[in-house]
Amino acid sequence: MTEVSREGNNRLIVVLFGLMFVAVADNQMISPLLPDLMAAFGMGAGRAGLLVSVYAIAAAVVSFAIGPLSDRIGRRKMLIAALIVFTAATLLCGLAWDYASLVAFRAVTGAAAGALSLNITACIGDHFPYRRRGAAMGLVMSGYFAAMILGVPAGAFVAEAWSWRWAFGAFAGAGLLLWAPALAFLPSRDPAASTGGAGVTGGVGGAVSAVSITNLARSYRRFLTRTGPLAVIAASFLVSASTVGFITYVGTWLRDAYGLSTDWIGMVFLFSGLGALLGSPLAGYLSDRAGKRGVVVVSGLVMAGLLASIPWITGLLAVVFAGFILTGIAGAFRHAPLQALVTAMASDEERGTLIALKNTVAEFGIAGGTALCGVLYVAFGYPSVGAACGVMAAAASFVILIWVREPGGPDEPGQT
Repeated sequence: MTEVSREGNNRLIVVLFGLMFVAVADNQMISPLLPDLMAAFGMGAGRAGLLVSVYAIAAAVVSFAIGPLSDRIGRRKMLIAALIVFTAATLLCGLAWDYASLVAFRAVTGAAAGALSLNITACIGDHFPYRRRGAAMGLVMSGYFAAMILGVPAGAFVAEAWSWRWAFGAFAGAGLLLWAPALAFLPSRDPAASTGGAGVTGGVGGAVSAVSITNLARSYRRFLTRTGPLAVIAASFLVSASTVGFITYVGTWLRDAYGLSTDWIGMVFLFSGLGALLGSPLAGYLSDRAGKRGVVVVSGLVMAGLLASIPWITGLLAVVFAGFILTGIAGAFRHAPLQALVTAMASDEERGTLIALKNTVAEFGIAGGTALCGVLYVAFGYPSVGAACGVMAAAASFVILIWVREPGGPDEPGQT
C-alpha cells in the first residue's frame, strides 16, 4: 500500500468523489429521461427498458473482465482511460441519431462506468491505510448519494428546460471538467502496477493475457478457497438482493397503500437519500474507531429490522417517511465500512480482481432479488417482500460476523 500526504489525500478524495458522482448521476438520470427518449425515437416501454439493461450488463461484463487488468496496469491509468471513454460516450448519447445508436452508446457508457466503479474502490484501498480507510470510503461514497439527490434532478431540469440531448451534454461536460484534476491528483505511484499485478507477465502481452479466459479463471479461482473473500462476496450478494429487491416495489406499494402520487413517492426517495448522504461520512469515521466489521454487522441488523417492519405500517405516512430516513442512514452505515472490509481482503496486486468479482456477484444479487421480490409481491403483498429482504439483510450480517476477521494492523490486508 502506498500512502500519500494529507493534502494529497484530500485532493484524491475530491477527485474520486467527482468520478463517483458523474458515473452514478449519468446512470440514474435515464429514468426521468425515458418519456422524452420514447417520444424522440418512437419506442415503447419494452425497448426503452433495454437502455437500462444494456448499461448494467456492460458494466458487469467489463468489470469482471478488467479486474486482473486493473491489478496489472494500475488504477491511475484505468481511471483516466475510463473517464475519457465515459465522457466521449455520454456526449455521443446526446448526439444519437436513432434507437440503435443510443443503445450502443449507452452500452459503452455502462462499460466505462463499470471500470470507474471498480477502480475508485480499489484506489481507496491502495492509498489509504486501513485505520483511515472507512472515513475515506464514506466521503467518496457520498458521491453516490449526492448524485441521486442532486445529479439526477439536475439532469431532469436541463432536459425539461432545453432537451434530453443537452442533459447528456451537461454530464459529458462534467466528465470533461474532471480530466484535469484526475491527471493532476490521481497518484502517479501505483502500488498495484509496481508489484506486477496478480502474477501476470509485463508489457503489452501481459496486459492482453490478463483478460484471457485462462487467466481470468486462474485470477478468480484463488478467492474460492479463502474464507474472508468468499464471505464478503456472499454478503455483497445478499446486501444487493435485499436492498434493490425492497426498493424496486416501494413505489407500487406506496401508491396502492397510501394513494401517493409520483411526486410524493419521489419525496420518499429524496428523504431516504438525504439520510444516506448525511450518514455516509459519519459511518466511515465511526467505523475507523469502532471497527468496520462491527459497524457492518450492527447496521445490517438494524436495516433488516426496518425492511421487515416498514411494510406493516398502515395509515401513518409520517412514520413511513421516518422509516425510510432511518433506512437510508442504516444503508449508508453498512455500505462504506463493507467496501472498506472488501478492500482489506486482498493485497494491492489482487485487490482489483476481488472487487471485480464482488461487483459481478452483486449484479446477480440485484437480478435475483428483484425477481424473487416480484413473485412475492404479486402472490403475498409487500409485507412478504419486507420479510424476505429482512432475512437476507440479517443473513449478510451473520456472514460477516462469523466468517470475516477484522485486519490485525492498519496496513495489513485481511486475507483469511
